[in-house]
Amino acid sequence: MSYFVIDEEQMKEPVKKVRDHKGAKNPHYGHIMQTASKDAIARSQKARFDYYKHAVANMMTEDRVREIIKETVQDYLTRNAVQTNNNRSNNIPL
Repeated sequence: MSYFVIDEEQMKEPVKKVRDHKGAKNPHYGHIMQTASKDAIARSQKARFDYYKHAVANMMTEDRVREIIKETVQDYLTRNAVQTNNNRSNNIPL
């Protein structure tokens, strides 16, 4: 039988190195963004928000859902209903 022996030094957690990037120590401190970069970001954001506005404007309303259901039922009936010449209603399970 072998036992693993661990001394106190191995049980201690290693010290994590922490980088200090506060204020002037930050590599981008004082960095000024170019106008072309700002314009590119503005264009992409505008396109994204225009997409969201378009999506919200074209959301389904209750009336549109009723229209779609009515069209679907009518399409089903025209394709599957038996055409008769009498005034009795057709008994079609939906």
